[in-house]
Amino acid sequence: MSVTAELRKLFEIELYNYLKANLVCASNIKCLKKEISIKKTKDNEASGYICFDFLNNARGYCLCTSVDSPELIDFFNKINPPYRSNLPEDTVYAMNTLMEGSFKSFAPNFGGTVDLPRNEEERKKTCEWIYTKVRDIYLPRAMNLIELKPETVKDIILFPDYYAYPFLIILYIIKKHNISLSDKDMESVFSKRKRIIGNKSFDKQLLDTYLSE
Repeated sequence: MSVTAELRKLFEIELYNYLKANLVCASNIKCLKKEISIKKTKDNEASGYICFDFLNNARGYCLCTSVDSPELIDFFNKINPPYRSNLPEDTVYAMNTLMEGSFKSFAPNFGGTVDLPRNEEERKKTCEWIYTKVRDIYLPRAMNLIELKPETVKDIILFPDYYAYPFLIILYIIKKHNISLSDKDMESVFSKRKRIIGNKSFDKQLLDTYLSE
């Protein structure tokens, strides 16, 4: 076994044990060997995962996460927007930390990855680093969407490219919870720079229709 393979094996076992021991989760969230699995429940068909992929050229790990939601897919199909999804079919949210660009949450350095630790001290620090990022950022963001919480609106405004139909998801959530967007949020939603809307006239008409119901 190569040195890299041996270091990977040691770290991945330690990371699995660390996450399993420290991540306090609902019963449908399981820590597996290389991922955190979010299973559907009897009340919610949505599911997702967070996994850690080793990249040989970077000698480090990136984080990948995805959510599937039949409830949202049904809504997309019902609306049948005249524009394409940002993501592959049947996926409502997906990202990896290589996509984080200048706004890096996962990687301590440039590149979107966390370096493969080389010794016991580095392994402990890296496990704690990854655990903190999962606990504070990536798991809450996935759960916000899986549970269709109002907080998802803020998540989408910050990172619309991670979502299949960012505008349609916002619309569904504000309708579901009977909430209104602040003027600032509304401005962000229709900002060209944010890339949240897919077709301005279609989405504006849709918003007006839903808000008037």
